[in-house]
Amino acid sequence: MVCVLPLANDRMDGEFDYADRFGRRIAAQLAPIVCRTLRQLTLFALMSWLPLEALSGLGQAHAQQNPQGVLVLYPYNTSVPANVLAGETAKKRLTERSQKALEFYTEFLDFSRFVGAQHELRTAQHLAEKYRDQKLTVVLAMGPQALRFATQNKHALGLELPIIFCCTSRTRLAAMKPDTNVTGIISEFDLTKTLAVAKRLQPDARRIVVVSGASAFDRQWIEIARRQLAAYEQEYDTTYLNGLPQDELIGKLKLLPRNTIVILLTIFADGTGRAFIPTEAARDIASASSAPVYSPYESQLGSGVVGGHMDSFEWIGNEVADLAYDILTGTTGIPPPRATTGNADRVDWRQLKRWNFDESSLPPGTEVRYREFTVWQQYRWYMIGILAIVLAQAAIISWLYVEHHRRQRAEQEVRRRLLEVLHLNRSATAGALSASIAHELNQPLGAIQSYAEAAEIYLKADPPNIERVAQILGNIRRDDQRAADIIAHFRGLLKKTEAVELQEFDINDLVRNAIDILDPEAAKRGVTLSTHQADGNLPVRADEVHLQQVILNLAMNGMDAMQNCVSGAGKMSIQTALVRESEVEVRVTDSGTGIPTDKLSEVFDTFYTTKRQGTGLGLSIARTIVETYGGKIWAENRPGGGAAFRFTLPLSKGLMA
Repeated sequence: MVCVLPLANDRMDGEFDYADRFGRRIAAQLAPIVCRTLRQLTLFALMSWLPLEALSGLGQAHAQQNPQGVLVLYPYNTSVPANVLAGETAKKRLTERSQKALEFYTEFLDFSRFVGAQHELRTAQHLAEKYRDQKLTVVLAMGPQALRFATQNKHALGLELPIIFCCTSRTRLAAMKPDTNVTGIISEFDLTKTLAVAKRLQPDARRIVVVSGASAFDRQWIEIARRQLAAYEQEYDTTYLNGLPQDELIGKLKLLPRNTIVILLTIFADGTGRAFIPTEAARDIASASSAPVYSPYESQLGSGVVGGHMDSFEWIGNEVADLAYDILTGTTGIPPPRATTGNADRVDWRQLKRWNFDESSLPPGTEVRYREFTVWQQYRWYMIGILAIVLAQAAIISWLYVEHHRRQRAEQEVRRRLLEVLHLNRSATAGALSASIAHELNQPLGAIQSYAEAAEIYLKADPPNIERVAQILGNIRRDDQRAADIIAHFRGLLKKTEAVELQEFDINDLVRNAIDILDPEAAKRGVTLSTHQADGNLPVRADEVHLQQVILNLAMNGMDAMQNCVSGAGKMSIQTALVRESEVEVRVTDSGTGIPTDKLSEVFDTFYTTKRQGTGLGLSIARTIVETYGGKIWAENRPGGGAAFRFTLPLSKGLMA
């Protein structure tokens, strides 16, 4: 059972009024009586109805829940962080390690503000009454003043139990003549080691100034400093500034030469009796001093002092907790006091920069705190990672750029070779049509010759028949133009281009020109060639010569398919149409043998042919040209016999608008 009374308090800070103290004292006296009574009533009620087995288990559980009491004595109040840090660390570690329940009682003796034997006597009487009925198992004295108070008043306090101390030198411990139940962690605060750090940083220094306050603890520090630094008085001009008013002390520190070593001890009070918090006093002194300030206290690191040989109060707290744990668990007896292992040279990196000290001059193993890292030092791995990613991206981009240019060059080469293949195909087509075109040219040329001979006769007549000659000259011009058109069409077919020439033209005009070229060949083969064109314009955007080549290839392929037909039975039609309001369709049909059904998807493959002398490139080239300009081409068999080749092209949007 846990009994909690709202007036009970285990902390004394020396600042509550008399009524508060009286209320707390009454509460402390009544609390144990009330709690005992309630526990007895509760146990009596339980025993009246619980079986014996349950009572046995209850007793064991009660024993397990009965916590071990740990009294923590702080010599000052919370304004002295060193002792508080050590004590709080000890409580935390002890709680983590202990498998039994612990009850901590904390007392701040506040000896920095309340001095004298009478105050200590009243404090001892109060604590004796307060903890009279509490089961304490160990006392943690966090400092020499707390240790002296506990040892001198142990009988009055009823503290006949182990006392574990910290932050006390061997000299002070010996002066107290403690009993064998006293152990702890010794801190020497060796000023010679702090001076060694200062000498490494200021090898040209010839003067030492030791600063301390006017309280009893401050005066004890001065005596310790005089003993420890006595051996250096021949080497350095040593001055002790202790017990001065704070303003006077600040004024003297401002006048110190730069090559002075200032060692700051503690200032709990100045010469006027004004109380100080040591860390705040250290901040004021370090800020005002014209020479670097050193200290043996870790709690003052970060307040402006350069550093020194310091004990780690957090480390000491862990050491105290380990000692208390061994004693509480009965692992060992009460061992003799031992020195802390948490002391080391420690400096403030910011003060090294302030005084332009070379960090390499520090003793080996010095702990440097408050280091301000550069952006590179703080985010080095992030920056390396980002740089690696950027470099990888740059490499990939460079590789893609090179590949892009290689692809462009390859595409240009392919385009050039394709144009050469197209030209060769046109040349082959022109070769196949050359005989027919030559025959076609003979007609207008023969007519021109006949007209010229007739004109000569009419001119020799008497009188000359000028009117008839004029008619003949008109016929000559007409046949000459026809011959010129045949040659122009043929020359366009043989024209070699180095690049694609995109043009906007009417597909109907292109079909009419193709018909003019194909007519002689159709007549030669006995094929009836017809055309059916859609009404209006059908504008497309492409290379006119290339599309003409497609129509010629499809037509010549159809004529070849009709070569076994009876003369005059072959029929070929070239038609144009507008489909889906956005595409132009050209259809070339023949009355030949058609295409095997299983070969319809293969006729456009490169080198596929059914002709003995064929190359298998004509239809493949036709497909390449149509698809280059965004179209589609396919073949199908006609229901009445023969084949139909159809291709579509996008309608020119420019002309549509």
